[in-house]
Parts: sequence; C-alpha cells; structure tokens
Amino acid sequence: MMRRTPLAARSAGRPSPLRRLAPVAALGAALALSACQTQSPIQTDEPYSAPDGVAVDLGAVQLRDLVVISSGKDQPGVLSAAVSNTGADTQRIAFALPQAQPVYAQAAGYSQARLSGDSQVTLPSVPVSPGDVIKLTVQSPHAATAVVTVPVLPPNGYYATLAPTATPSATATP
Repeated sequence: MMRRTPLAARSAGRPSPLRRLAPVAALGAALALSACQTQSPIQTDEPYSAPDGVAVDLGAVQLRDLVVISSGKDQPGVLSAAVSNTGADTQRIAFALPQAQPVYAQAAGYSQARLSGDSQVTLPSVPVSPGDVIKLTVQSPHAATAVVTVPVLPPNGYYATLAPTATPSATATP
C-alpha cells in the first residue's frame, strides 16, 4: 500500500519557488511604488495662478488676477486686478489692446490695492465677447513690456459690481 503524507509534511524541508519569489516581488513592488514621487513633483511646490485672471510681473510692480469685465462684444471693459508696487516710486502702468490707445493706472510706492477699487480703468471697446480671451499689452516705465492673454468675463456674480459705468454722452442744448 501506498502511504499518503500531508502536503505540508512533504514541502517542509524545501520552500516552493513561489515562496522564494514572494519576498522579492514585494520588495520590488515597494521600491517601484515609492519611486513614483520622482516622476510626479509635489504640487504645492509648483506655482500656478489660482484665480480667474493672469499674473503679470513688471519689475517692482506686480499684477495678480488681471481680467477684463465687459458686458459684450465691442462694449467698454473694466480692468480688474490686484496691484502691488514694492518700489519707492509711484509707477504709471499702461494697458493697451491691439491697435488701440493705452489706458493708464497709477501704483503708489510701497502699496497694494485693487485696480478697480476707487477709480475704474476702462478700455473703450473690447473686441471679443465675454468668455473669450484677448491679448493685452501691459507696461511700466522701469520694466519690459508684457503681452498677456487675459480672460474677458461678464459682469456677473463676484464681478457684478465691476460693470463698466456708462460714459456721459453729449446732449444737445435746447
């Protein structure tokens, strides 16, 4: 008669190939999975523009969240941005659409303010509809000119208070 022995008793003296490869496979998987960080940088270390608008650096003058608020194509548009001037001198910032005359804003020395705060900086006519983007030339006397792609947004929600104010029209005298 043939005597049967349990499986555990037969393999107790020598490990199976699967048991020998399991620790090596686990070590390889741990190394491979831990190295994925080298291919994916930490996102909090990557600069990006979180708001709706774009950032522009002009030496001592920095603009953040630059957008154009307009109610429609060929309508006036208001510039909205946070402006910071880290220099001592007041800076005159020029904004111009392609083939248009520039409009200006002042940034006092050592200051930070909203561009659309006390006085609106208005572009006379925005050639695109809200939801589109437009090229805007921004320059300061002490920095290189920057040409940026700026979103055009409707005066809704957060931007409702920034709708362009009506320009006074000429009235006939009676």
